[in-house]
Amino acid sequence: MWIRTQNKYILANVNSIRICKCDIDGDVYYSIHGHYDRYEQSLGYYSTKEKALKVLDEIQTSIMTEHQFRIDELNCTRNYFGKEYKEIYQMPQDEDVEV
Repeated sequence: MWIRTQNKYILANVNSIRICKCDIDGDVYYSIHGHYDRYEQSLGYYSTKEKALKVLDEIQTSIMTEHQFRIDELNCTRNYFGKEYKEIYQMPQDEDVEV
């Protein structure tokens, strides 16, 4: 999945994502890290674990959404499943995430 980092400096094709609890200079924050091309990069920083989890939930939802389509033709009903892909996920800023 393509993700643009919170600071907009990196656009990466990320294949796994995790939340890390960080403590720098006495401040605790949560960073969402993505793994791509043998590298791990911070994608965004959030002030609470709940905000980081909300963003991870949004990423999960945007990866793939299935829709069911029903078509009735000549007394023959068929069900089709389609997948809708979101091209690029933009990491939201901390203040834009509501929990």
